[in-house]
Amino acid sequence: MEDNNNPLILSIILILLVFGLSRNLQATGPASIEFISPKEGEIIETGSVNAIKWQTKNIPVSDKVAINIRRVPPPSLQEEGQEFDPIIITNIYNSGSRDWSVSNMYPDGNYILGITSYPSTPVIQPVIAESKQFTIKRTGKSVTFLCDSAKTIGAVFYPENDRFVSLELSDGRNLSVPRAISASGARYANTDETFVFWNKGDTAFITEGEDFKETFSGCLLKAE
Repeated sequence: MEDNNNPLILSIILILLVFGLSRNLQATGPASIEFISPKEGEIIETGSVNAIKWQTKNIPVSDKVAINIRRVPPPSLQEEGQEFDPIIITNIYNSGSRDWSVSNMYPDGNYILGITSYPSTPVIQPVIAESKQFTIKRTGKSVTFLCDSAKTIGAVFYPENDRFVSLELSDGRNLSVPRAISASGARYANTDETFVFWNKGDTAFITEGEDFKETFSGCLLKAE
């Protein structure tokens, strides 16, 4: 007995094959990602909201995206490493844009964003790209201390979240030093406390090394 359903079944199979072939042809070619923003040399202030934008080629919108950040010289990086969370966004859809609220945990300096696209987790066959170099500048109160031996300390304090102080020293060093416990005044120190910046009212000084030698002493706030 002849099966009258065979032509219909064959037609369905043929349609599915053509659809699948068309889909594969559209996806041919290398997959790639490119940042649109932040742009090279752009200055971004902490406390601002900025749109991170990217465009992809041969990557489905349903794929997931993760974005991270890293600091690069100049200025020189601190020996103890980056004191901030490198993950900005993770496991979002490949929408091409995402708002980024820039917190003040990032020290002043130059940065690069990295983006990774992947179909699902665990991550396999990722597509990776990096942004051009841009700058993050912390918003805060800038002051200058005049010290003995014609030395100076430029300091930026961040009243809204006093976790760090940014320092520019007359010997050419630029540092971002985290707040440390202090019984009197404001004290900022690196991990091993071989660099400590003390500030009390209109006065300041810096100690360095295991012997806590004062390398910037007698510092008084410069009148504005």
